[in-house]
Amino acid sequence: MSTIDLMLLGVLMQKPMNAYEMKKEMEKRSVQNWIKISSPSIYKNFLKLFKLGYVDGKVVREGEMPEKTVYSINDKGRNYFLRLMQQYSENPGNVYVDFCAFIANLENTDSETGLQMIEHLRENLAFKRESINEYLKPEHHGSFYATAIIELYSQMYGLFENWAKKFREGYVKKQETD
Repeated sequence: MSTIDLMLLGVLMQKPMNAYEMKKEMEKRSVQNWIKISSPSIYKNFLKLFKLGYVDGKVVREGEMPEKTVYSINDKGRNYFLRLMQQYSENPGNVYVDFCAFIANLENTDSETGLQMIEHLRENLAFKRESINEYLKPEHHGSFYATAIIELYSQMYGLFENWAKKFREGYVKKQETD
């Protein structure tokens, strides 16, 4: 399964575009904040989708500008899009939290350093939550779907922040008893 393929095909369902326009569309939608996607992966996946026959490419030239390839989804691509949608609805995948590696290794630091690091973690989780909440303000309202995704991430960061507060309390108690 490929979240990048799903996002690219979904945007192409709305309108044909070239890879640069797709990159700009992903940036406009802030997709990089909720799935792992980069500019090189957009270009690479566009070429892959073309080679696999999921999208058609048409070379166009506008005035004095260099040629560019505009991609559009075809029937095979729409079927692949629907298969990906079905797969993700049946298997939403796992959630991996990168800072778990940090938590697992806290015992290898002294208690004062560990406590400072836990507090930094909590502060940074709060900052991420507050930052993502900026997109929930009326002036940033996007589509219903984008707003729902942003709300999901806001709730997850809030959950992580609250967890970090409780973890810090437990860490302090553990240090006092050791």
